[in-house]
Amino acid sequence: MPFITLTTDFGTRQGSHTVLHGAIYGIAPDAVITDLSHEVKPQDIREANFVVNNSVFFFPPGTVHVIVVDPGVGTDRRPIAGRIGEHYFVAPDNGVLSACLARAEAEGWSTEFVALDRPEYWLPNVTMTFHGRDLFSPVGAHLAAGVPLVDLGTPIDDLITIPLWGAERHADGSVEGEIIYIDDFGNAICSILPEEIAHLPVPDGVAVEVCGARIEGMVSTFGDSEYDSDTLIALWDSSGYMLVSENNGTGGKIIQPKPGDRVVVRPLP
Repeated sequence: MPFITLTTDFGTRQGSHTVLHGAIYGIAPDAVITDLSHEVKPQDIREANFVVNNSVFFFPPGTVHVIVVDPGVGTDRRPIAGRIGEHYFVAPDNGVLSACLARAEAEGWSTEFVALDRPEYWLPNVTMTFHGRDLFSPVGAHLAAGVPLVDLGTPIDDLITIPLWGAERHADGSVEGEIIYIDDFGNAICSILPEEIAHLPVPDGVAVEVCGARIEGMVSTFGDSEYDSDTLIALWDSSGYMLVSENNGTGGKIIQPKPGDRVVVRPLP
């Protein structure tokens, strides 16, 4: 039973995301399709990197992941398909797979990619504005139906990647990162991992500074602060990164965080 995930910035009001299902079912009627997200911020390739890398590798090996966050649709940007470890991807070559490729390098996973230049695996009429329906979804369906990756295009090894997030340790021991993503609760996911502040007296001996606010100490759960207390907390998110939140509320009530905002963790005096 083939599995396919869909990630786009289409939203759901217009129905464009459901048309992708139709294009897939016409080729692979037995496919099991999961809508991973259609709420990526429009044309935000960086946000798409976080959403995709944080989710796709929980699916079974062999899953095909179709990603359509494509500001360059209709231009000369390449459509690509490939394998990262045991997962398959169909996407524009615009850096949307940068985080997955970095993960593959860190984990020692093999990768292979092709430029999609075989129109026989696309829909018959390809528009200049909807490659998600006309090209990416059909290719994903053919992959799921068992067409070998090498049959879909010409091998390539020069994928476009973009700078992503990280953390920097300063001479005074403080660690500076940035906000990566704001979730639907208003929580700010930050680009700082536990090992990057392991030299600091975590959890009680650190201060987290973000958007003009200062949080003293870290907690383990959302329940480790008073309900509806208008108090910000810092803890480790399920993604592995630091999370800034207001317990049982929204982080945006006290501060107005946005991706790219600076976050600093330093020892308390």
